[in-house]
Amino acid sequence: MDASQLRNGSKEFNKKIEKGEGLTTFELIGELMDLEEELFIWELYKQLLLREPDEGGFHSHLTQLQGGCPRLVLMDAILQSQEAAALYDKSSKQFSDKFPLARVLQRLVHADHRAFIRALYQEFLNRQPDDQELQSYIQQLEAGAARTAIRSGFLLSEEFQELLSKYRPFLVKNSSYNRAMKHASNGSMKHIGVFLGYHHPVTLSGEGIGSFVGRLVEGWLHNRSDVMVHIAVTQPNKEQAELLLSKQLSTYSNRLWIHSFPNMSWLNRHLDVDVWCVPYVGLKWALELSKPYVLCVHDLVYLHFKELYADQQPEFLTHLQPIVDAMAGKAAKVVFNSNYIRDHEGLKFLKLPLRQTRVIRLAPPLEEYRSFGLRFESTFRRKYNLHNPYLVFPSVMRLHKNHDRLIEAFLNFKKTSEGKASGLRLVLTDDYRNRPFEQRIRALLERCHSQEERNSVVFLGRLSSADLPSLYKYAVGTIVPTLFEGSCPFPILESLTVDTPVAISRIDVATEVITDMSAFISFDPYSVKEIEAAIRKLWRTHEGLAPLQKAAIRGVLRRTWSDAAREYDSLFDEVLSKKQ
Repeated sequence: MDASQLRNGSKEFNKKIEKGEGLTTFELIGELMDLEEELFIWELYKQLLLREPDEGGFHSHLTQLQGGCPRLVLMDAILQSQEAAALYDKSSKQFSDKFPLARVLQRLVHADHRAFIRALYQEFLNRQPDDQELQSYIQQLEAGAARTAIRSGFLLSEEFQELLSKYRPFLVKNSSYNRAMKHASNGSMKHIGVFLGYHHPVTLSGEGIGSFVGRLVEGWLHNRSDVMVHIAVTQPNKEQAELLLSKQLSTYSNRLWIHSFPNMSWLNRHLDVDVWCVPYVGLKWALELSKPYVLCVHDLVYLHFKELYADQQPEFLTHLQPIVDAMAGKAAKVVFNSNYIRDHEGLKFLKLPLRQTRVIRLAPPLEEYRSFGLRFESTFRRKYNLHNPYLVFPSVMRLHKNHDRLIEAFLNFKKTSEGKASGLRLVLTDDYRNRPFEQRIRALLERCHSQEERNSVVFLGRLSSADLPSLYKYAVGTIVPTLFEGSCPFPILESLTVDTPVAISRIDVATEVITDMSAFISFDPYSVKEIEAAIRKLWRTHEGLAPLQKAAIRGVLRRTWSDAAREYDSLFDEVLSKKQ
């Protein structure tokens, strides 16, 4: 960028603004929209953040603009940044008359609900709201809707863009966010949407669904340069989505977008993707999507353990099942991660026609773990106070994950002379409090004869995705006692990716990809004695075991998430071709 030339251009622009004293907000934005590309980016920083752009930020936003991102969307992205939030939260004394747009935006931050909505209508739409419009937005704010999301709705609304197009003929071709994001008729870009419309705050980074989404997004963007990916989240989860996809946002800044939406009507109007991927079957708002969606059903575990879930978590059967039926029924295609789940969940429980289903298997996180790298062992052990040898089971505590039997078996092993001498720990990535079987786990720990036994079960809690490879790598072994999974248990693939051996429960779905179980330490997950025996054998024979296990599932470990993403991409093309 030629900073000197851009500064001169900025001076001329500001002289023009000063001459047009009394310009309305939409007129000021219209003047901005009419600038040449580089000066437009420069002036966005000046007018919205009250500073000149840094070189990295300038080139990133310029690349996005040249890659097809609408100007209003770039403006909205800057307004939603943490820097803008901190700036507009300051006293109005920080804002001079030279920055009338920033002054208006800052005033909105400090207005009460009623004044805020009235000001949005006046500043952006050049009119006053009727009573119904006013009350509707006030109710949304009182229910917890974010002001930034509502402000985005006004900035990207068709009414605002039509107003701009009347004021600036230049904007007629670009006035609609929908048209700008639409898949061009010549097929120049393909727009994939990922719907993460959780209606409550969730943790995405380090969770199964989050990892699944991150790996697929990376694969789509890596495989094809003509793909743009749009993540749709509610405002409370925007920061989580940015954290989850921080690496991809940096690498593919002009082809990956995170959009927070206030309601489904807004999303359908303003985000014109070609096809949606819905990664979780409980996201019921997806039923209101106007474009076709591919639904991912990882498993419906509560249908395999009806008595257990009906007793402990009856909401699965009474609340979730009707949503699942409706979601699967409307989906263009339903994807399963194994033949076992396709046959049971898809064909048996949901009664889907075979043509509506597809099996796309998961892959080990080869690319992801390479990008994370490994922590120095001493640093990692010190960070988590894991100075003893340990076995690990990285999983959230759920009814079917079988943590209680695993803990009982491990404590039984620790009571033996071999277990005492081993100094071995069992590391779990959750906390048993407020989790299934809390009372049973608490009772098991209280029965321990010594503090050493109690301390041998370590509840680490959630740890960052970047630390997960190191957690596996420095473990003696990984033990997976789960009663049920939707595919080959993922900790097996994660553990063997970093050459750490595993002991696994004998469940049907694992045999789809592990045809030779002789290389694996396996056990009946319902038998505490067999789990204890597996712990003992893993402790005794862990050295040299991983190469044998990797050889037994060589084909599975060679699969990549780029392969999985390519299969989803082909499925999207199939859905779109039928639509046409």
